[in-house]
Amino acid sequence: MKIYISLLLLLIVSNLSFYQESIFHNKRSNTLLDFKVITDYYERVNNQDGSDSGVNIYASTNGYLVLIESGEKTRKIADEKLSWLNMIFKSVNITQKASDLFEHEVLINTDDGKYWLPIQKQLYGFWEKEMKLNKQALIFIRAFGSTDDEKENRFLFTINSFSGNFYDGLWEEAIKSYDVKDDVNANNIVKKLIELDPKDGRNYAMYGYHYYDKGYPDNRPLLQKADSLFSIAEKLSPDYSYGHYQRSLVKFQLGEYIKAWEALDKARNLGETNIEGYILERFEAKLPYAEYLKVKK
Repeated sequence: MKIYISLLLLLIVSNLSFYQESIFHNKRSNTLLDFKVITDYYERVNNQDGSDSGVNIYASTNGYLVLIESGEKTRKIADEKLSWLNMIFKSVNITQKASDLFEHEVLINTDDGKYWLPIQKQLYGFWEKEMKLNKQALIFIRAFGSTDDEKENRFLFTINSFSGNFYDGLWEEAIKSYDVKDDVNANNIVKKLIELDPKDGRNYAMYGYHYYDKGYPDNRPLLQKADSLFSIAEKLSPDYSYGHYQRSLVKFQLGEYIKAWEALDKARNLGETNIEGYILERFEAKLPYAEYLKVKK
């Protein structure tokens, strides 16, 4: 069979807003998206030049986070598919051969149906064990290309990491995204966490701290928004000590020094130990703790 190859350069979207359709074109490696949003985009990429290619290569090899369910099936990757991946790796200047990294593929259930995706050799054994315990997973994929094969085999996306504990995995990725100032992706992940468990106050606290960080030191509307989110967090998860500590920072910036000490005391009484010394010094400078205790009485 004659193979026609098309090298597709993905579009870069500069205007990133807060919904899925606008963030998946970016160059971030772990962008959370629904699988159908990803596949719909690459179908458009495949058709953008009007060519009828047997294999499409995505030169930017974007990476994504996707929540999936295991299809509870695995198999060896077909030789032809490995050959395509080897060719793509070489064309995008990846020094390793795909055949050295991948041997099996796994069936996943997504919001866009079932797909077979290659999984790295070092992950395969863990996948088999983990998916016997947890049917859902958070997978980290790279989009390398596509073929004209049937839908289940069409996309040459590879699984390069996964978390069977998908909820905690999302939490970690949200924190990482905030740390590198990738607010769009981080906020999207937090929204997903709230959707998955609307009663977990920690999610609202994480969202609240985002607004505290954006509003620091004196943007009152953003600080007040942060305070409102921490209020929700406190009602849902009153024992979340770090959330009380974070709220104390918000109260301090709002000039509510008594309430700042109250929140800090709640955190300490719950056993929170990650309280920086300089924060205590700042609190003391505005309202000494001894004076706060007098007012409190």
